[in-house]
Amino acid sequence: MKFASALSTLKTAPEAADDLANQVHNQLRATSCDLALLFGHPQFRDQFAKLAEQVREGTGAKCLVGCTGAGVIGVTQEVENEPAVALLAAQLPGAELTPFHVTQGELEESTGSGFWHFQLEVEPEEHQTFLLFADPFSVRIIGLVKALSDAYPGAPFLGGLASGASRPGESRLVLDDEVFDEGAVGVAVAGAVRLYPIVSQGCKPIGEPLVVTRAEKNVVLEVGGHPPMQVLQQLLPQLPARDQQLARTALVIGHVINEYQEDFHRGDFLVRNLIGRDPQTGALAVGDFVRPGQTVQFHVRDGQTAEEDLNALLEQHRRKLGSTRPLGAVLFTCLGRGERMYGVPHHDIHALHEKFGHIPTAGFFCNGEIGPVGDRSYVHGFTSVIGLFCPADNGTQLPG
Repeated sequence: MKFASALSTLKTAPEAADDLANQVHNQLRATSCDLALLFGHPQFRDQFAKLAEQVREGTGAKCLVGCTGAGVIGVTQEVENEPAVALLAAQLPGAELTPFHVTQGELEESTGSGFWHFQLEVEPEEHQTFLLFADPFSVRIIGLVKALSDAYPGAPFLGGLASGASRPGESRLVLDDEVFDEGAVGVAVAGAVRLYPIVSQGCKPIGEPLVVTRAEKNVVLEVGGHPPMQVLQQLLPQLPARDQQLARTALVIGHVINEYQEDFHRGDFLVRNLIGRDPQTGALAVGDFVRPGQTVQFHVRDGQTAEEDLNALLEQHRRKLGSTRPLGAVLFTCLGRGERMYGVPHHDIHALHEKFGHIPTAGFFCNGEIGPVGDRSYVHGFTSVIGLFCPADNGTQLPG
């Protein structure tokens, strides 16, 4: 089992494809591979079919999946300000790879789990993982991720929404020999390889966990019997000066995924934006549905909290994997991260390699990231989703 990553900033599709294929060949020393993941800048959208065709021919990829992104990630770099193409190629003997394309029409027609098992031609099995890339204009990705998570309980979905398009029809999704401008593409991964997920939402909790005591749809009316704005106003003076400032400008809220835990820690919350407030009632509107009985906690987010969160999670999962060294990695990060958040380039890929060594890596900057929290997958914002490819014969267990 062997991985290779490549990055090209050459300006035309034929040149970039040849460059990527040569880099992969020099690392794999083979004329074929089982899986190739391709991510290209929107400048290549009109040439994307040719780019994908030449990459597949040049690498001998049996399965090719990918999409366009306003920034791409490969080898050791995050290329945010110029066109580039990135590729991750892998020889995966004993792996089971099943590519698929789904549409909004199929989502609307779906009748339950059996529908998706038939459409994707994938039955649920232990230690199964999915990579998923979607066009943000043509498919309701939150509904699709929910439907697929229901159909494949406990299976992590990792990926993101194509970025760099301003209107429908501008995104490009590739699946083997076909290029689409709508729907979603992906690949189910099982057998001899496992994809181990790490999801960093970039936040820091403030205050204490609170129980929602009144809520309607996406509006929190009371926490602990009091209006949430009142609770927040009482909390603010107790915080350090920096956290007070962040709470005024970069406040979000997280709700606990597993209510049966005794203690809640980093990674136990699904973080959502606050999208409105009512000064009259003290209520807060959240970018998700909320129900009474949920445990929530306020969080703050900026470049420093994102760096702290990512490093802490990488270290936590490095220890969890023990002596297992990942063979390759994918990295899907938000357009709002990168140099504009951290003030330095290549931050997340360098953090990944600092913890796990220089493993072949590729990915892109997303218009929404897909990754698991607990035993279900969700669509996130301002998040970095990492997938570590590990051999399945060493006892490595997926979280959940």
